[in-house]
Amino acid sequence: MWTSRNVFSTLLITLTVSVLSITSAFATTIQAQGDAIIYNNDVADARYRATEQAIKQATLQASSRLSVTESLTNGQSASQLRLQAAGKTQNTRILSESVEDNILSLVVEVDITPESMCDNGASNLYRKSVAITSFELQTPQQARLGALYNISRELPKSLAQEINRQGYLKALSATNISVYPDLINAPTSTNYDGSLTNITRLGEDLGVQYVISGVIRDIGEIYPKHPDQKTPLNNLLSWAKKEDQQRKMVLDLYVYDGFSGALIFEHHYDESGEWDTDESDKVRFGSGKFWTLNYGKVVAQILKGSAIDTSEQLRCQPFVANIFRTEGNLIHLSAGSLAGIKKGDQFRVYRRYEIYNQLQNTQTQLNNANINVTITQVQPNFAIGELSVDAKILNVQQQDVVIAW
Repeated sequence: MWTSRNVFSTLLITLTVSVLSITSAFATTIQAQGDAIIYNNDVADARYRATEQAIKQATLQASSRLSVTESLTNGQSASQLRLQAAGKTQNTRILSESVEDNILSLVVEVDITPESMCDNGASNLYRKSVAITSFELQTPQQARLGALYNISRELPKSLAQEINRQGYLKALSATNISVYPDLINAPTSTNYDGSLTNITRLGEDLGVQYVISGVIRDIGEIYPKHPDQKTPLNNLLSWAKKEDQQRKMVLDLYVYDGFSGALIFEHHYDESGEWDTDESDKVRFGSGKFWTLNYGKVVAQILKGSAIDTSEQLRCQPFVANIFRTEGNLIHLSAGSLAGIKKGDQFRVYRRYEIYNQLQNTQTQLNNANINVTITQVQPNFAIGELSVDAKILNVQQQDVVIAW
């Protein structure tokens, strides 16, 4: 007899086959581009670094999901499948390679073996929000060449644009904010109140999950040509290299958790490029002419690399959003459709506690409240979730958070 149980079994087999089919297709190949600067004519080294960047890009692309919904339309059930996957790469093949202005670009094809979640158990793919503060220049006099006096605000603004172009994070420019009172010792410099940084306050004020800051350590010439920088040796080297005026870009990048203030990622970038324009040109950072210079293209590669590195580091971090309002059994979250939240998504509520360390500085602790919330309404910048009972009964308050792993 053909029963409903038989129908369910057939549908289950169909769904399983569909998932396997999708997984197989997903695991076939992904194409991605990588770039690297060529130093000392070492193309092999540049190829290795460009391939490494392309593989990171491919892994990020592989970390995608297909929506799943169960709907009933005109009496007919329609099912869509969800597949969440990270991936391990193998069998990397270079499809094309080109060199322009001493920068090697290549396109690779990578086989991705899907995994159900990240190593730490995280599997969500919501767009996490980051705020990018100013990147102060450690030696301000170095901005004189090219009149790059705006670099402390324009470089992080360009980084925010590159991160948003990648599409895995939502970056906000907060380049009017300076994090470090002592650049030399950053990121461990001490604020006037004795705390190491004010990241927790910044994260709360700006409504973001992560804060990115940095220090521009060096943008000086490798062979100085300016009179106030010359020594007899540098003067001789400058004459010998007058057709190739090289300039440094040394950058330290720091990524903080906005809720705890913890430094979770840092990276040191050290590149150089040709300053191929007249010394008297007031180029200014980020201008149209700046990006046409070899030096500008090198800076663009650093920004792209740092955007990919940051996205890769935060991909497997849990998604956290503030609760900014409670009303009956409804709570309002500080993230919405722009972060990828959809109706029916579920989160876990965590309570926020303020504790004090041995120096009596405030630290934030998040404790699992074992309360689930289901999203019922979604707007671009916020969402509304429903609790099983009134928020007051569960003691869910403003400034508590929801987390998805």
